Amino acid sequence: MAATTLTGPYRVHNRSHLEKRARKTADPRYVFYVGLLRNTSYDAYLAELGTRLIDVPGFKNSPVSGRTEILYCRRSGWIADGP
Repeated sequence: MAATTLTGPYRVHNRSHLEKRARKTADPRYVFYVGLLRNTSYDAYLAELGTRLIDVPGFKNSPVSGRTEILYCRRSGWIADGP
């Protein structure tokens, strides 16, 4: 299976949802959502958080990387490719 290439700009489709998740500091993944809102391109986000690993207690796929989380947000429709 080929790796997904993440490059270029992205746009936020569900800003209120990401802002809500970014405020939930009890969830250690909140740093990824803050980064998604702060950046406007995959390149910038990945440079900041792509290799960062966050341990999420009780989560079967822990630790979670910034790359994994941005792919999840894209699959979920919270962000999409483009300006």
